[in-house]
Amino acid sequence: MSEQPGREPDFPELPAAAVNSRKRRFSLVWLVPVVAALIGGWLVFKALTEKGPQIAITFKSAEGLEAGKTKVKFKDVEIGLVEEIRIAEDASHVVVTAQLVKATERFISEHTRFWVVRARVSASAIYGLGTVFSGAYIDVDPGKPGKSTYSFTGLEEPPIVTTGLPGRHFTLESDRRGSLEVGSPIYYRQIRAGEVVAYHLSEDGTRIVSKIFVNAPYHRFVRTSTRFWSASGVDLKMDATGVTLNTESLVSILVGGIAFASFKNGAEPEEEAAESAVFKLHANRYAAQEKVYSQKNYFVLLFEESVRGLSVGFDTPRGRVA
Repeated sequence: MSEQPGREPDFPELPAAAVNSRKRRFSLVWLVPVVAALIGGWLVFKALTEKGPQIAITFKSAEGLEAGKTKVKFKDVEIGLVEEIRIAEDASHVVVTAQLVKATERFISEHTRFWVVRARVSASAIYGLGTVFSGAYIDVDPGKPGKSTYSFTGLEEPPIVTTGLPGRHFTLESDRRGSLEVGSPIYYRQIRAGEVVAYHLSEDGTRIVSKIFVNAPYHRFVRTSTRFWSASGVDLKMDATGVTLNTESLVSILVGGIAFASFKNGAEPEEEAAESAVFKLHANRYAAQEKVYSQKNYFVLLFEESVRGLSVGFDTPRGRVA
């Protein structure tokens, strides 16, 4: 059969392709990186907003300290972490760099003190036993408010922290240090009422200046006429009147201490001593009880009979035997 000119050949009708007109849906797989990016951004933002000051503390050595592990604590609450430990340029000390949390900005000042807490044994107590298992850490005493600074010199010995404690500080002056140590107890009527917080040699080198803290409510009994004396060991006195033995406590026998009292009788109580009032530290209770005479007259007495019962320094109703 021949095809006719000008006529298209007959072909079977082909099926048309089906076109999906619906929009492509969002795949749930894309949610994973989006959520991860949001979480990461939030963590970065939180870290930046909670990041506090970075401080540098100098110590003589880095014993017990380790970068990335040693913590900075205040009242046993973690407030920072040691990030770097390096030797100073002159090799005389080490510089510890620590990153603190933001909340510390309000109490870090020029008066803030830092020291390393390690296991330590002294004559009066054992400190820092917990560091045997957890490792050493850096402790903080904010001190009184002051100018902001981020460079500090760490203390080599842990101080007695009295910041925020009710009570009062006083200053004692003596010719010798005796057995006094930081932490030595202060007694009032054989009750522990405070402790020695610091001591140093005076600028002219003639006396020892000790700083003590008396806890409340015992600080109310420190008055302008109060006298302090060394309660270290045992006070043994032998004279014509007999043998006298005095001591404050077993602790004072072993590690020393200070006691105080007011010896004024028959008079109205005097005003309380002010903060940082200065007192003389007497060698013992007998020296503290000595009467102070504003006018002195000397007499020579001759006795034909025995002078038993009299001794040098013995007080009489009218004076003292010299």
